[in-house]
Amino acid sequence: MSKQINPKLIHALLDDSSAKVPEKPTFKHLGGVYVKSVVDHIRKFEPPFGKNNMMLRCTQCGAKGQYDVGVIAVNPEKPKDKQYSGYFRCKQCNAAGCWEEPLDIQLLIMAAMLSPYVGFPVHFGENVLSDGFRPTFGTDSEEHYLTLIAQDRQNALLWNKLGNVYKMGARPELAMAAYEKSIALDYMQIESHLSIAQLLQVLDDDKQAIFHYHQAMLFADRYEHLSDFQLRELVASAIANSFIITYESKYKLNPLPSAEDITAAGSKGKKNECVINRSQLEKILAKEYVILPKARNYYIETNYSQYIH
Repeated sequence: MSKQINPKLIHALLDDSSAKVPEKPTFKHLGGVYVKSVVDHIRKFEPPFGKNNMMLRCTQCGAKGQYDVGVIAVNPEKPKDKQYSGYFRCKQCNAAGCWEEPLDIQLLIMAAMLSPYVGFPVHFGENVLSDGFRPTFGTDSEEHYLTLIAQDRQNALLWNKLGNVYKMGARPELAMAAYEKSIALDYMQIESHLSIAQLLQVLDDDKQAIFHYHQAMLFADRYEHLSDFQLRELVASAIANSFIITYESKYKLNPLPSAEDITAAGSKGKKNECVINRSQLEKILAKEYVILPKARNYYIETNYSQYIH
């Protein structure tokens, strides 16, 4: 696999801006648990909006090459302002965002205007990120999020959004690396768990896919980055896909987390069912001197919260 990668991404993944990274990194520099599987089966992943290959010329080195530019967004009020959903860098020099626009793009836009129902990869409107940033290329979105990540290195949500840029840009291996980094920083980042599961499902890695769907379900009750409606849609998607996997596995895999999984995640329905009783304590203390709870498997009470409970 010879697709181009931004060296800045590798620095961010390593959390080390001084690390020695080649000008043209390979997927081996991405790390992660699942990245190699994605790379090995990259042909299983279809571009999210279909292929839209164009012959482009890099204005930095002069090299020409064919690139999947993705969906082209055109602002009707400013038709010269175009945006491209695809993520692509120069195959020769690895530069990004410096392209000579071919005549084919103008012809494609004209065709889409004349025949809006044919299904051309053209969208009339604007693509704007959640913070108001307006990218021209997928690489612009990447640069934007990498800049924000450099300012807030522990922000798992930013890594999730960066992963979405790669996913929409038809670069699933980069998306997987970003999502894995996201849950490494915050294991309860359920948007990243869901996206990892979806990518693994494409790979037919049902066991790991359903595991991450379960994680999305388990930690949904404490997730604060989505509206109630969006959260419901996310959980519904995780449940639906889990049942599909269960059916396709001939019921070898459970569609929902087990009681043990729920307890371990600290998400059990009734809190008082998780409180250790005297009999359990006496049995443990007969053998041990110190008792420590498992990670995320206990409650810390204040006087007020204990009172209202």
